[in-house]
Amino acid sequence: MQQLWRKRYVLVGWITLSAVSLVLLIAAIRTKNNKVCKGINVEINGAGNNFFVDAKQVIKILTSTESIKEEPIANINLRVLEERLKKDRWIADADLFFDNNEVLQAVVVEKDPVARIFTVEGSSFYIDSACEHLPLSDKLSARVPMFTSFPTDRTNLSRPDSALMASAKKLAMFIQANDFWKAQVAQIDITPEGFEMVPTIGNHIVILGDDENYEEKFDRLFSFYKQVSTQVGFDKYEKIDVRFKGQVVATKRGSSLKAIDTTKAKAALVDLLTQSKKATEETEDDTAKVSPEKPALAQPATTPLKRELQVANKQPKPVAQQQPKKDQKQLIDNKKMVTKAAIKTVAVKKINNKKTEKQAEVKVPKAIMKKKVDG
Repeated sequence: MQQLWRKRYVLVGWITLSAVSLVLLIAAIRTKNNKVCKGINVEINGAGNNFFVDAKQVIKILTSTESIKEEPIANINLRVLEERLKKDRWIADADLFFDNNEVLQAVVVEKDPVARIFTVEGSSFYIDSACEHLPLSDKLSARVPMFTSFPTDRTNLSRPDSALMASAKKLAMFIQANDFWKAQVAQIDITPEGFEMVPTIGNHIVILGDDENYEEKFDRLFSFYKQVSTQVGFDKYEKIDVRFKGQVVATKRGSSLKAIDTTKAKAALVDLLTQSKKATEETEDDTAKVSPEKPALAQPATTPLKRELQVANKQPKPVAQQQPKKDQKQLIDNKKMVTKAAIKTVAVKKINNKKTEKQAEVKVPKAIMKKKVDG
């Protein structure tokens, strides 16, 4: 029985405590709503801390339609004020609330420009990480990469222009993330072949091409810069092309660069070397066949054909090593003609000798011996 009453007392206590708390809360809310706004405090945040939006501009937006200061807090719609701030092209987000001192706290997040675009029509604007257009400011200029010759200044872009804008944003964010390139890149020109970079130091142009493999391209360019800066300086070259994988093609000032297909050039070089080697081997073989410096076989040269060949080979001949390859080939052809002529001469002589021998073999009639008859 005592335990039952104890539970009832505890339950009544909790109900009473809840009621008192609710009454106090309602009273506090009524008291706060009856209070007035004592002021506005603005806090601006942003990744780049450019502060294209200042506190005066925020307050001007908040008080554009009605007064806030000295107004009852209950009459101020914070959600409406937040949406009004977000309509500004430089404000990404806004959060409003009253603190314990009845001061309106406005926390504003500013949009961060990543690149400045110059169009062919002469206009200029910034873009953020979402490729949204941001207007220029009379207060300051953001230190971001500049892109020239963009084809249009419209906000509603076509598919090719939208892809080009995304490529520019990608390249700009890469440059912004590196302190060296952020200081070295003066501007980026948009050309039909892609992007071309104009450096801060050096009187040359760097051809980047499309937006693929930026890290590899700039790594090769940085390695080239380290070699050139200590040897000849930056002003010796007119163009530096880093579009090709694993290569840096530099054009010296005042000289013309010819496009070379390295694969075809390599194949042609290998073919040329093969032909040259084959021609050299054939020349050596032909020279060995007709050269008088080679020792003859240890056989007696008794036949007329061999004697004619020996006579032909004993004729004075120019040294093959002292002649050009074209003269050597002509010399070999001449030797072959001499050899063929000698063989033909010997064959003719052999045929004539056989005819002579046949004529000499005509039988002479033998003398008929008759018996002498005695008278």
